[in-house]
Amino acid sequence: MEVGKKHIHVLTDSYEIWQRHFVRKIPKGQRSRAEAAVSSGTDSGSDDEIEQEEGEEQEEMDSSNPITSASNVLPWVFEPILEDPRSVMYPSIKPKLRCGELQYNDSSVDTSLIWILFTKYFPIAFAEECIIPQTNLAAELDDEWTSPLTIGEFLTFLGAICFMICYPLGGSRRRYWHWMGDEIFPAANLGRFIQWRRFELICKYLTLGNNGLPNDKLRYWREWLLAVKTCFQCALIPGRNIILDESMIRNKNFKAADCVIYIRRKPEPWGHELWTVVDKESGICTNFELNEGKEITRQLKYFAEFGATTATTLRLLEPYFESHRLVFIDSWFQSVKTATELKRRGLDSLGVVKTAHKNYPREDLEARCMNEAGAVASAHVNILDDNVVLHAVQWRSSSHHKLTLLSTASSSAPAGTPYIRPCGKEIPRPDIVELWYDSYGAVDAFNHCKVGGGATSKRPHTLHRS
Repeated sequence: MEVGKKHIHVLTDSYEIWQRHFVRKIPKGQRSRAEAAVSSGTDSGSDDEIEQEEGEEQEEMDSSNPITSASNVLPWVFEPILEDPRSVMYPSIKPKLRCGELQYNDSSVDTSLIWILFTKYFPIAFAEECIIPQTNLAAELDDEWTSPLTIGEFLTFLGAICFMICYPLGGSRRRYWHWMGDEIFPAANLGRFIQWRRFELICKYLTLGNNGLPNDKLRYWREWLLAVKTCFQCALIPGRNIILDESMIRNKNFKAADCVIYIRRKPEPWGHELWTVVDKESGICTNFELNEGKEITRQLKYFAEFGATTATTLRLLEPYFESHRLVFIDSWFQSVKTATELKRRGLDSLGVVKTAHKNYPREDLEARCMNEAGAVASAHVNILDDNVVLHAVQWRSSSHHKLTLLSTASSSAPAGTPYIRPCGKEIPRPDIVELWYDSYGAVDAFNHCKVGGGATSKRPHTLHRS
């Protein structure tokens, strides 16, 4: 085939892109070998020398740290751990409210259980000191703003918002002031509680705060988020098992709030991403952090020392250091480095390992785990300096599905109950797998409850290119 000028330009551009994205990541001493391999059409060594997985941060290697050193290979011993020392060392901890036993009477709103719990999780003091004065200040020049906003009217406004979330009608909000309801559960006319025009004015001038920093894209939201986060941290003392995962707050209004992102794999992909800590037994959120993007994340605590995922995990779990709780971690958070740093700070962990498999014996476990349902392969390593025992397990529920776990707790002894497949077949499983399946669903339950199932009841969205 005759090569024209168009083909030559395509080849030249491809070579320049390869140099810009890959050659610059290779040490200078290896660049000539890589370029020579491309020109000759041969492979220039392993893929790890040239490419990095998408989304991973390039870490600086420290030869003195056994977890971050590239030349170090952990001495994994491929034998099962048949006893979990945590069941003997640490007693069970039950979650409890910090306010103690609640005295309530549902015959009155002021003494009802719902109102008492609302006051524990909603920062009413912040609303009185910050939100209401700043909202009145923002609306003082409007002629329709005939009376200042009060705390009672503000709570009525919040009640109308909650009613709209529980009973979505679609269309304009004004329908809630004209629709009397003709279904089995008819909705009330909100005009009995707050006028429609007054409601719209509060929506227009509502101000949650302003820290005065022009470069902070959350300057109108940061003080409010901190107040809500403090309430969640102070309301409940979590039990022995806590869970760390991601949650989405649905929001497609890019003008009203920043940090609206798109995550393709989520059932509701548009919104705010929260990293949340949830108590396993109660399913109540006890801590959270908003994903503000890479630039802000690089400036936060622990990032310079441990990178993005481990730093985020340590910040979220910092209130529970030295409590000897067991943390169930998603694959985005879990790694050998994360498990080691949590154990050094008095927390055990159990999580799935997928892409963050550095220093993890993934290939050796796959070689030892037979390709059949119920097969198990185990390994453990003892990091002597800090007396940290890491336990790696791979288990197959079928010949084509495997679960790869990393833990500093539990054991690989046979579990008391088998895994039951949809067809009804019972598959034997180790204790660590049983513990994972029985405990990790608390975050999903929290996601369903926080918006009445709205953000998690939809099917996952996918992009289709035309």
